[in-house]
Order: sequence, then structure tokens, then C-alpha cells
Amino acid sequence: MYASYTPYEPANRYGRGYDTEAGRDLVLLVYALYIAGFFTGVTALIGVIIAHSGRRSAMGLKRAQLDWQIRMFWYGVLTLTVIGMIHLMVAGLGAITGGLGLVLMVVPWGLTLAWGILTAWAIARGVHAALLNRPVASAQF
Repeated sequence: MYASYTPYEPANRYGRGYDTEAGRDLVLLVYALYIAGFFTGVTALIGVIIAHSGRRSAMGLKRAQLDWQIRMFWYGVLTLTVIGMIHLMVAGLGAITGGLGLVLMVVPWGLTLAWGILTAWAIARGVHAALLNRPVASAQF
């Protein structure tokens, strides 16, 4: 769906041009909001709003990073919606069976744990790429 991006070449020999710093600061702010979103939830929504608004004028490295962040957020929303539906089905099964079906509650809990680990990995991967002034290596999640 997205073309692969060529490695980013810094504006000067130290890799710290003004445009690079401004773009990286915005990208790192969104990642910080995503990390805080593990505890609050609302900050991740604020982060994706900032990423969408910053994406309009972004080019090159900044655009690649913001695309990664937006994609990561929407995959997370989809995943948590599916896990929530599974949770409700298991809770309903528990109500029908008089509590015996609640043994299967480990399924949505395990899926939520897996989602959290994969999301933390994706954030760490993105922050590492941003600190090195490179796009995230793959357009695939």
C-alpha cells in the first residue's frame, strides 16, 4: 500500500538541521502521548489528532513517521474493539453457564496482554527510528 522510503540523509554532517529537529520533536511528542495512553487512554487520542494535523504539511521522514503512528493507533482501536467483543461474549457465556464459562476469560486477558506487548514494541521501534533520523523500516505493521 505504501512505497518503501529511502533512508533519510541529514541536512548537515551532524544530522541536526532545524527541520529535522522540528519534525522529530513532533514525532517524539506523539510517541510520548501514546505511551501515556497505556495509563489514561485519552492521551493516545490526543496524539493521533496531533499526528493527523501534522501530517498535512509533512514530507519525507516526518511523513513516514506520522503515517506509522496513525496506522498504529487505528490498528490498536480495531484490535481493542475485537478484544472487547470477545470479552463480552465470554462474560455472556459465564452468565448463561452460572459462572463456569468465566474460565475462558483468560482468552481476552491474554489477547489484551499480547496487544500491549506488540504495541509497546511498535512504539519502541518507532522511537528508535526517530532518534536515528530514519523512517520505520517497514510499511507493514
